[in-house]
Amino acid sequence: MITKARLEYLPAINEIYNQAVAEGLKTAHTNPTSLEERRDWFKKYPCDRYPVFVYLTDQKPAGWLSVSPYRFGREALDTVVEVSYYIDYNHHGKGIASQLMDHAIDFCSQSKYRILVAILISGNEPSIGLLKKFGFQEGGRIPGAIQYQGEVRDHLYMYKLL
Repeated sequence: MITKARLEYLPAINEIYNQAVAEGLKTAHTNPTSLEERRDWFKKYPCDRYPVFVYLTDQKPAGWLSVSPYRFGREALDTVVEVSYYIDYNHHGKGIASQLMDHAIDFCSQSKYRILVAILISGNEPSIGLLKKFGFQEGGRIPGAIQYQGEVRDHLYMYKLL
């Protein structure tokens, strides 16, 4: 079941995110995010315009997706939003990311957004594959922007016109 995130889901949302941080080269963070930081992050998501959706399994988040402003405060970009998504590693391969993305695309279309943007690290083939499945295409990249434990990767920008 997909629903909008609530405060009580934040520990699980943070835990899921920190799984990706621990794996490395899935986020640009190199250290885990604290629950306090996650609470501050969540306050920036008015659920009517920029929601965080969670996929619940047994009433616990198994994955989440956020719809964020792209270049916040720049009014000419108000109809462009960024999507970010993370799935609990115990639930990979179950179609949760696809369901969340489908839900987010429906929400964004109904909200009159024009363009969805996903910003990720090159080499994240599962995420790139998901985005391509939903019609995203590469819009640009910053070569060598990511440096982590001696490895260098591109910062990749993908987009979908609605």
